Amino acid sequence: MRIRQGIGKRAALAAIMLACGALATPALASTSTETITAYFRDNSITYIYPGPAQAVLTIDVKASVGGTCGFATNGAPNASFTGLPIEAGWTRQVAFTAECTAPWRIAVSSLNGALKNTATVPAGYTNKAAYDVALNVVSDSGPVTGTCPVAQLDQAAGSTPCSFEGTASTTNGLQVARSFDLPGSYIQMTAPAYTGSDVLYSGNYSDTLTVTVSPAV
Repeated sequence: MRIRQGIGKRAALAAIMLACGALATPALASTSTETITAYFRDNSITYIYPGPAQAVLTIDVKASVGGTCGFATNGAPNASFTGLPIEAGWTRQVAFTAECTAPWRIAVSSLNGALKNTATVPAGYTNKAAYDVALNVVSDSGPVTGTCPVAQLDQAAGSTPCSFEGTASTTNGLQVARSFDLPGSYIQMTAPAYTGSDVLYSGNYSDTLTVTVSPAV
């Protein structure tokens, strides 16, 4: 079994808005028809000026920062397991560390929807062994968890009831609050001892899980 990781990121956005007042050309107060916003004060002249001595320039500077999301350096859930005891039951766990600056989503997809033997099997035998996939994600608001049978994560299955199936996007995947460099998150794969009615066909079984993260809406 192999586990791969993918990263979705959204870039920071910035906007600068300028609101400018105009500087007028000085003119004679009694005869001018222009709108004057500021007046030069000549202390040698006795005159009541009808406006301020300054023209005001207003600049509004605004910015927004979108969420970014990925895995910490050496914190992605990369792993490979061999020799899983399918008939006896097994559990494997892979830790990961997210670096997501805003609410985000995590999703998992499975290449085969089971541990699968590529052989063509006769009646009474099976070439698939099911298992469960669980997520435990640590966030600023506490742990977020979910468990699904791997069949619901099958890339060929389309939409399923699993809350974290498929590829993470702004609207798809298990939603998590901000989680930046917090320890304790993991993905766990578990299967009890095989008790199916069909006999497991002899040979090698494999599956690949792909984990993706993305900023949420």
